[in-house]
Amino acid sequence: MYPKKRKGDILNSFMEDISVVIVSLRKKLALLFSVFFVLFMISFQFAGLIISTIKDDLLPEGAKLVYVSPLEIMILKMKIALFVGLFCLLPFLIFFAVRALMKRKLVTIKIRKVPVVIVSFFAILSFLAGASYAYFIMLPLFIDYLYLNAAASGVTATYSIFSFISFAVQATLIFGLVFETPLVLTLLTRYDIVQYQTLVTYRKHIYVVCLIVGAVITPPDIISQMMVGVPLVVFFELSLIIVRIMGAGKGKKK
Repeated sequence: MYPKKRKGDILNSFMEDISVVIVSLRKKLALLFSVFFVLFMISFQFAGLIISTIKDDLLPEGAKLVYVSPLEIMILKMKIALFVGLFCLLPFLIFFAVRALMKRKLVTIKIRKVPVVIVSFFAILSFLAGASYAYFIMLPLFIDYLYLNAAASGVTATYSIFSFISFAVQATLIFGLVFETPLVLTLLTRYDIVQYQTLVTYRKHIYVVCLIVGAVITPPDIISQMMVGVPLVVFFELSLIIVRIMGAGKGKKK
């Protein structure tokens, strides 16, 4: 069994791991930037179609979209391409980060086709489940509720196209990633990249981080912030339960 670590030792180990990851990614910066640039340019070509689809699917009947500055549509397309590019870049970032930690900790993970295919399948399935939940269930209900609430007050709903589309895209991608949390933490703890005890020790800190993330990536209102922050906390707790059931790591003996 692992000897019990003090909170300070866990924090120092965690910070060392983060430093190793940052150094590794910095060395691959040119490659990562090139991949991101290609992904950004491809995504930009489809940004107009994404805007049109979101407008048709989520805009309540009777509401209107307007733009308030000459460059708003162009900036919106660039923002969508940025989100999509960064999202598609995630597998490369994860690969280099995990490889750096494996090298530092001398962890040997045998990569086999069947486990990789299974994990990839569940990763895609989890993301699609989260994105579908946000796009087809949560967003329509939330947007319609706000629209009806405004209409009942005699207010005509006129949304900025930048704010409306940005919120829909962000929420869809974020919930897709949130649904990945149990799978990601299970893999990280099973291969001893992150210790289960570290997650438990810093649970309250992670709660704060989740709420901060919800505040940063949503419009400045408490409802939107809680819609993102609370699911992050819930899925983090669900992840801890899954990790505890499946075991905190393979290597329980040194």
